[in-house]
Amino acid sequence: MRFFKLSLLLLTLVSCSDSKNLEIDDNRQNQCTLTFRGLSFSGSSSSTENIGEVAVFQFTDGLLYRHNAITPADNGKAEISIVGDTRLYCISGAGLQADDNVTEEADFSKSIIESPDGAASAPVFLSAVTEVKAAGNTNLQTRAQQATLEMKRGVARIDLDSHFDSKVLINEITVENAPAATYAFIDNEDATDHTISYSKTYSEPFNGIDEGVFHVFGSRKPVNITVRGSYDGVPVRLNVEIPAVERNRIYVVEILNAGATLEGIFSVKDWEEGGSVTGKPDTSRKIAISAENSVLPEGVSLDTERNLVSVPASGVTDMRLAFVADTAIDITSTEGLPEGGSLGDRVVSESSQGIVSAFSVTIPAQRNGRLGYSIFVHLKNALLAGSYDYVEIAVAPSDHQIETVEIGGSVWMAFNSRTPDLDDQIYPLDGISVEDMYRLNWINTVGGLYQFGRQYMYVPWQGYNPSNDLGSQKQDIPWQSPTHMPCPEGFRIPTRAEFESMFPKGTTIPGEYVAGNGEHITATLHTSEGPLITPSGVTGTQRYVKFTSAETGRYLIIPLAGGKGDKSTSNNPGFGRRAVIWTNSNQGCPGGYALAYWMKFEANDTTVITEERLQMEGFASVRCVKTQQPSEGE
Repeated sequence: MRFFKLSLLLLTLVSCSDSKNLEIDDNRQNQCTLTFRGLSFSGSSSSTENIGEVAVFQFTDGLLYRHNAITPADNGKAEISIVGDTRLYCISGAGLQADDNVTEEADFSKSIIESPDGAASAPVFLSAVTEVKAAGNTNLQTRAQQATLEMKRGVARIDLDSHFDSKVLINEITVENAPAATYAFIDNEDATDHTISYSKTYSEPFNGIDEGVFHVFGSRKPVNITVRGSYDGVPVRLNVEIPAVERNRIYVVEILNAGATLEGIFSVKDWEEGGSVTGKPDTSRKIAISAENSVLPEGVSLDTERNLVSVPASGVTDMRLAFVADTAIDITSTEGLPEGGSLGDRVVSESSQGIVSAFSVTIPAQRNGRLGYSIFVHLKNALLAGSYDYVEIAVAPSDHQIETVEIGGSVWMAFNSRTPDLDDQIYPLDGISVEDMYRLNWINTVGGLYQFGRQYMYVPWQGYNPSNDLGSQKQDIPWQSPTHMPCPEGFRIPTRAEFESMFPKGTTIPGEYVAGNGEHITATLHTSEGPLITPSGVTGTQRYVKFTSAETGRYLIIPLAGGKGDKSTSNNPGFGRRAVIWTNSNQGCPGGYALAYWMKFEANDTTVITEERLQMEGFASVRCVKTQQPSEGE
């Protein structure tokens, strides 16, 4: 890497000649000769940098006196005739010409150099301004006068260095927001708000050091550099910002630490003494879903602020999610992806916004009785460490959220209730049926125990204080108010008539009977598999009764979840010995009692269904029915 520092030009006054362009009095027509010498750059064995032809504009009393074109010799020396008390404007490399209409120094000092449209880089030039004073009435031919002239480059240089890792290959580098013009002799002001872009494309992917990729005018506003390429075959795009660009400096964009933390760093090598500027790509930006590059089927919605994709209960099979970043995006892990769901392999492409990483997504349709759920897809930039994000795919609840069965003239919930909250209901595990739940996972099907007219659940295998009211809630008698209903929205406590239709009093289990709506029902007793395990160590037999319709094949299962009296403090509800289920009625009961349906097996394998009263402070199961029954117009 070579970087330059221009030393001072020494101006030596040695001879005189006549002035032509400006009339001056005889006392000021002393002519002199300037000698340029000592132009060199540091770090080099050479003493002189070849600057080519220099245009010199002389101003006296604020007016143009003359302009000259000189070419310094190899040693940097050149001679020029000047007049005393003059200011010299020197420029090389920009082709600045004298305008016959511009004779005032105030106008000339703000001369502008432009970068032509379509240029590959800004024109490189050097400029300087210095003042030479006459030595009074001293004979200038016999007395030499020293003056200094400091030439300075009017541009900064951009170098590219990717040699640190051979796996880095550069395809293109682009400069954006560079000034389209600059002042020739002023370096602390912006000459224009107009900007220009430069771009260089490598015919073959490049790895190494490329000096002088671009030259850009100085700018007090940020200038952006974009490097496109790949690392080990993975597309990469680095965006780096130089907060401000100063003339006469070299900015080197170095691609470092590829494969772990790929970053572009600007180091500054001075053409003259000065500070440094460092820039890095912004790896903290959110890895956002690109709506423009994604394919979202009908019914799918996208919230880009939250990185949230909402999928309907019907699922999707042709969705594509795309992300735009400075490099390819990897999926590091997923959470909650259901059986039958998949995320396809990454497909990488490029767009004007950046590197596009797209993944095909398949989400199966919701099964009956399923709550909504979320899939979390964890993401990271493939080559930029520490840049992590995620996208949430939220799947809507099943249209048939609660598992139900239409049988005996009503639509019954398939499981006992737990609370009014949908999230607290009992749902089949993935890949198993309702009966599989009772057969393989019995303890999680029994639901809760309730006091009549109240909605707070008591855990069956825990003990209670007699007449305890969990919520200090007055009883709703009869059990009708939504504020007391232990059923989820859309369901309620069954009436005596609905119980009688489905479970006629006096029916023998096991056995066959005709339900109130004419269906032929077979009732069978079953024992679940595996040992009974509860947190409090309560034991019992995991049993359930299955009621099957001969006409439809549908079935309703009632677990023998037991129950407790109002004075009980026992942890044991009598698992496997009985089922006790509340009706919504206390009609005909003495004070403090309500009606429940009983299936008392106790130590036997047969029983008869009965309707009996139970103390309202006692504890029984709740099996809900749909609020709008088929006979009511459904």
